[in-house]
Amino acid sequence: MIKVENITKQFGKFKALDDVSVHMNQGECIALIGPNGCGKTTLIKSILGMVLPQEGVILFDGKSIKNDDIYRNQIGYMPQIGRYPVNMTIGQVITMIQSIRNQQGELDFDLYNRFELDKMLEKRMGTLSGGTTQKVSATLAFMFHSKVLILDEPTAGLDPIASEILKEKNH
Repeated sequence: MIKVENITKQFGKFKALDDVSVHMNQGECIALIGPNGCGKTTLIKSILGMVLPQEGVILFDGKSIKNDDIYRNQIGYMPQIGRYPVNMTIGQVITMIQSIRNQQGELDFDLYNRFELDKMLEKRMGTLSGGTTQKVSATLAFMFHSKVLILDEPTAGLDPIASEILKEKNH
């Protein structure tokens, strides 16, 4: 499914990833564990094509992701810290992402309903707490029945009830 082979990423003199290889197969649940600053998010962003490694190759379903962005339609991503246009409402952000993804077929509104986002659609993203922003991010990550889910510290900032709702979520 995803093969990361010998990637290296350096930011100035800091080497965030040094000859990293990992193979992730369909159906597996992979947890990246390590201290802050060890390269977990850099690896995730490399897989997503948001960070370009200086060396190595990343394959998605056997094809290089270099110069390709179509593969991302098969990935649901929940960032550690969601950054959205501050003047847009929750409803506008959800509608915008649905339009960008343009997925055919039924969407998954389970988290949308369980987090009761329908009661907050007119709230501007810039006014939300970190936990509510995480709820929006989680909802968007699971909404499209993606082949791969990448969740970067998904429970950070969530209250205990929302954290349990997310942990109970089946893809």
